[in-house]
Amino acid sequence: MSFCNCDPLTSACTVCGVYDAFCGSIRECPAAIEQEVAPSKGPGTELSKLLKRFGIEPTPTCACRAKAAEMDAWGPDECEKPERITEVVAVMRAEAEARGLPFLDVAGRLLVRRAIANARGNA
Repeated sequence: MSFCNCDPLTSACTVCGVYDAFCGSIRECPAAIEQEVAPSKGPGTELSKLLKRFGIEPTPTCACRAKAAEMDAWGPDECEKPERITEVVAVMRAEAEARGLPFLDVAGRLLVRRAIANARGNA
């Protein structure tokens, strides 16, 4: 069993998107279990690795895991589109503000582009 991965605002699992009326309880989420067993690949995973180097890791209340999974699903080509980069950078900016961390859009864009390049190199 996996601990609940629910978004505190929507009560939907950040991994599979299923609504959980008992948010915060222990429940079995097949997508979360699969994610724990099989490591993800893609730009979102690579971005998470880059951010971890700076000591920035997902918290239970952030949208980081969900956005990383979405980026992995998009793949490098979709992530490279300007509107997708802008979307990811906006999430990073909001999370930085919530954590009281400084943030520069140009640095966020560079990290996203590096994550895309790393995902292509690992494919």
